[in-house]
Amino acid sequence: MEQFKRFISYQELADAIGCSYQQIQKVHAKRIIELFDIDVSRLPKSGVLPLECCYQYFDVTTPINKNTH
Repeated sequence: MEQFKRFISYQELADAIGCSYQQIQKVHAKRIIELFDIDVSRLPKSGVLPLECCYQYFDVTTPINKNTH
């Protein structure tokens, strides 16, 4: 279960930032996946995102550090 503490579901993220599940799914999740170059096949289940990437994406005080390969 330690592994799942590093991920946040779309619903939990929507509740945390105060927007709808659909907005997370259709707008923010796509941007986060593209921006951080996340391989969705390696996520533990569908409908979750890495917690650290979400923190960086929604934190407006620091610039985003992109994952570059």
